[in-house]
Amino acid sequence: MIRAGRKPDMGKMAEDELLRHLGGTPAEIDRELQQFAEAADVLSSDHPRLIDEHPLQWVGIYEGKVAASAQTLNSLMQQLETKGVPARHAIVRFIDKEQRTLIL
Repeated sequence: MIRAGRKPDMGKMAEDELLRHLGGTPAEIDRELQQFAEAADVLSSDHPRLIDEHPLQWVGIYEGKVAASAQTLNSLMQQLETKGVPARHAIVRFIDKEQRTLIL
């Protein structure tokens, strides 16, 4: 039993319960990771095109393509919902005209 406010003890958690926390069966998790990788690839390889097509906009990338874009994050999230795109499976990013380099 998992109580509110406490993190589950992964060492004592049954495999089926762990899979439920991760989002499904191994095949479903694998498919979701592949979709995430495709969306991340779009961001990295197509960034110059995204700057040209969606400057200073929020974009939601799902299944390897831009599923929606908008001026505000709220508007983007509404568009994703309207299109039936699960927001938790989309990569959401603001497309700035200048790419910033962050050193962490």
